[in-house]
Amino acid sequence: MLKKIIAILLILSTLLLSSGCSYIRKSFALDDIIFVPLDSRPVNTQNVSILTKMWGKNLILPPKNVLDDYTKPGDYEGLQKWLNEEVSQNNVYAIVISVQQYINGGLIASRDIKNYNDYKKRLLTLYNFIKKNKDKNIIIFSVIPRLKPTQFSDYQYIKYNQQIVEFSELKDIVDLYHRESDVKKLEKIESGIPTDLIKNYNNLFEINDVINQKLIDWTKDGYIKTLVIGNDDTSQYSMTNMVSRKLSQYVESHGISDKVYMLHGADEIGMEITARLANEYYKQKPRFRVIYDVSNPENVILPYEGADLKKIVEEKINFIGGKTDSNGESILYIHTNKNLGIKSDVEKYKNIGQIFGIADVAYTNMADANVVDAVLKDDPIDIMYAGWNTPSNAIGTVISEMPIKEILDKKLISHDKKDEAVKSFVSFSFIRMADDYGYQAVVRNKMYKWAEANGINKDYIKAESSNNELSNKMEPVLEMLSKTYEGRVVLGKKIKKIEASVTYPWDRMFEIEVMPHVELGS
Repeated sequence: MLKKIIAILLILSTLLLSSGCSYIRKSFALDDIIFVPLDSRPVNTQNVSILTKMWGKNLILPPKNVLDDYTKPGDYEGLQKWLNEEVSQNNVYAIVISVQQYINGGLIASRDIKNYNDYKKRLLTLYNFIKKNKDKNIIIFSVIPRLKPTQFSDYQYIKYNQQIVEFSELKDIVDLYHRESDVKKLEKIESGIPTDLIKNYNNLFEINDVINQKLIDWTKDGYIKTLVIGNDDTSQYSMTNMVSRKLSQYVESHGISDKVYMLHGADEIGMEITARLANEYYKQKPRFRVIYDVSNPENVILPYEGADLKKIVEEKINFIGGKTDSNGESILYIHTNKNLGIKSDVEKYKNIGQIFGIADVAYTNMADANVVDAVLKDDPIDIMYAGWNTPSNAIGTVISEMPIKEILDKKLISHDKKDEAVKSFVSFSFIRMADDYGYQAVVRNKMYKWAEANGINKDYIKAESSNNELSNKMEPVLEMLSKTYEGRVVLGKKIKKIEASVTYPWDRMFEIEVMPHVELGS
């Protein structure tokens, strides 16, 4: 009898164990994140992919030929086909979709009213897609149009650019304060702008608002797990802010503020989403001690932003799943160039927290050379850094990287993915130094001058000759950075060698793609 009982118990144990193993295999097999990016630039594709590999997942991107290419919108039919094929796989952990890529064919395309002709049809197709896949982890992100009309519109937009900006700012001011004097100013400005321009500009925001309200409704209905709505480049007052404010009220009226997030910025949202997913996956709630080099961050509004510095920092920390804490283990230093003693601050604060990051917002579209000098002389591996484009872009980038580095430090990633994660971390750090500092602060103006001397429009370049010149001018920077990184140790892995190349991802000189190849030693 005892033998029979033991045999039955062994059989049951075997069944339970095999069942458990099956569950574990299934859990660990969910390694892919399907990602439809805001546009095809590296900040929205390559950078997000590298951060995702840092926490052990794979970012599955659409083929380049179906994405946008500068002023050319993406291939909607091709994207649809690809998305439906990928979602049928069994190893999908999350599905992330940019509405601007899906409906308009990219961020630049979304700034032109002509790329909204089929928006109702495409919005319905998106609804059917998410409804069909409602059991999956679906994250949608959308962007409210920027304050200034796109530079690729017809000459009239360029001619009346400043008047349209004033019109947009006054519309927001009138909506906020209801002053008769502002109403008269608005009417005067509007009367001096061609009717069709005003109509198209208003339509851009109105259609965007309709789309975002639909997305909010679908989130309330449970089809979208998380919805992110970003504010593209703006200012203290603008129609961008006005629309965002009303959407926030709409979200609150639905009681879903825990599912819909209104963020400032656009290009960094993909990185923030992968950071949020990482924190959710590892059940981590990072605590940030935020250090400002200004005493009143709540009163500081930086260029291209529609909110104060403190609000922007805290909303991004909240979105990625973290919280601010004066005793936080992660130290986030916000550098606005008000404190000239940055080098001593780096030494002071870096030794307090396990994770130390710098959001360099001293200048727009480039790093502060003094900060980078301090980082490189200390240890770029020990300091997370970002200093590119707008303040929201830089802040969101470093806030995204810091908790993922914490995951690495805690050794939460499986052993077989450790080397790839370490390489990704080193690559991301190298890119920030090479791009934010090397290109944006040092080489870009040299390339602008070279283009002008050779009769080349920096916004419409000749790819081959421009890339050759770019490589020549970036070579000393890349060599210096490689020597700085080589020999340093990350989680017991020595950086043996870094070889990097650069190119222009689009036929313009505004941004580059840095492609580092990291070789680790024992």
